Amino acid sequence: MKKFLFVLATGLLLCLTLPKSAYAGFPNDFSDVTWIDPDISGWAQTSRITVDVRGSRLSVNDTKRTVWPARFHTTLNNNCCNRSLWMFIKFKGRWYATTFEYMRFGQIDKNVEAVRGRQMKRMPFSGPGVEWHPAEGEVYGFMTSGMARFNLDNVNVRERSNVALYRWGVGPTDNANFEEVPRRPNGHPITGGEPVEPVEECVEPEPPAEVINTHVYRGEAIGQLVVTGSTNQTAEFRENVTIEVSDTRSVAFRVDDEFFISQVGQNGNFSGRFTFDIGNAGICIVDIDVIGNVSGKTASGSASGNDSCAGNTASFTATFSASSTTAPSYLDLRPPLPTPRSVCNPPNVSPAINLLLFGDNE
Repeated sequence: MKKFLFVLATGLLLCLTLPKSAYAGFPNDFSDVTWIDPDISGWAQTSRITVDVRGSRLSVNDTKRTVWPARFHTTLNNNCCNRSLWMFIKFKGRWYATTFEYMRFGQIDKNVEAVRGRQMKRMPFSGPGVEWHPAEGEVYGFMTSGMARFNLDNVNVRERSNVALYRWGVGPTDNANFEEVPRRPNGHPITGGEPVEPVEECVEPEPPAEVINTHVYRGEAIGQLVVTGSTNQTAEFRENVTIEVSDTRSVAFRVDDEFFISQVGQNGNFSGRFTFDIGNAGICIVDIDVIGNVSGKTASGSASGNDSCAGNTASFTATFSASSTTAPSYLDLRPPLPTPRSVCNPPNVSPAINLLLFGDNE
């Protein structure tokens, strides 16, 4: 008898080192890059990205966006993401490599406001009184990789994409040559006229990620196999059952070394089929149909099948029951996630009105 196989799917002190050649074009071999985040120059390039900016959206189309696996991340405290998003910035004649975002599994777009020092979080792009902003005409490189933001404690794959160059305000480019735009001490570009005080701008928050859990039901299947014909015999059947149910409604059912994968319906029912090898000889293979139901923390159902071979008729019947310490919260039954509110101090509003609008904690 085979078994059911169940498959379901801070601040850090940073010391920057000087590169050998600070004024070269973009170093495709990373030889003149200062890595603010972990140096992943040795990782294999297995993905290809294209980059574009459309209105308020930064689009990073990545061939491995649904290939690299998501994993639980101790900083994010969930398993939403599978990539780090990198930016290569030439600043005061030197190329720096820094992450600035996590990418959710399958995600393509980010708010263009993420391309700022506040997301990079470390010098020379962010610090007391400093927040670097991109400038029109400057060329930046973009890259994705396995999880490598700040450290490699939560790395899922040691792979990366190509570096896609983008001339800010213009579009994708193959030419890394440009003149850096003069900047104020706070990192903002000077685009002409007298320096002005920076105005706080709204940043669109990332929507909360769906939490998807898998719930494991363990129990027993108890039944009987009756063989009649040239051989008459009855065999009692008792095996452990494991049923894994995801919040996405996928269900995987395993007993002995046979299994199937199915879906839980709106009424909690599921069905599937496995095979029973009578005598483990590969001569008589009986198809067993399973009908089950998931209700909260319990799952139960029945299994049956019959066939004729080698002068015998085989009939199998069984029931099963199992329990879990947790119950599914199906995604299609959850209320929609709230849309995060952009937070900023709107211009031309008095402090008293600000206090009324946003409260003490904003």
